[in-house]
Amino acid sequence: GVLKPGDADTIIFCSIIHELFSYIETDGRKFNKATIAGALKSAFDVLSPGGRILIRDGIMTEPVSLKRRIRFASDEGMDFLKRYAHDFQGRSIQYESIGRNEVLMPVNDAMEFLYTYTWGEESYVHEINEQFGYFTPSEYCRFITETLGEQAKILECRHYLQDGYPLALSQKISFSDENGKRVQLPDSTCLIVIEKIN
Repeated sequence: GVLKPGDADTIIFCSIIHELFSYIETDGRKFNKATIAGALKSAFDVLSPGGRILIRDGIMTEPVSLKRRIRFASDEGMDFLKRYAHDFQGRSIQYESIGRNEVLMPVNDAMEFLYTYTWGEESYVHEINEQFGYFTPSEYCRFITETLGEQAKILECRHYLQDGYPLALSQKISFSDENGKRVQLPDSTCLIVIEKIN
């Protein structure tokens, strides 16, 4: 049946909000943050006092102005990026070619691409329709507070890099800052806990 206010103690969104954001139209368009607001409000409305929402999902990194270099181990990687930038539905993916099989990109465009590059050809047809990172951690916390109001207390807002990404990409690319110094991949995933206070 349909949940009524106070029916739920815990609601878990595990890698689902980015799917809602990517596939559900709100006000006639996909990739609309109003879809996220609707999902959070619906969940919050049925929580009992003291109940919690847990979110595990993709994030963007900050500062968003960072640029990163990707050097591909083969021509295939450069071809994959060109095709991805053309096909990705979420937003315009920017890159500047700075050498053979090397590009300079805004960090969040680089990461959005690399998530799909990690999964490879088998998942390509789905991944070009999904935007994994949609808020930075600070944007996410601000959005939650603005959307859910004073009754929503954010108990945790952590982020981390999923283990699989560095391992999967280590043979395919090198990742560096604007000056060519090797750097770590930024955090990919957030864990947020929201409590409904009386």
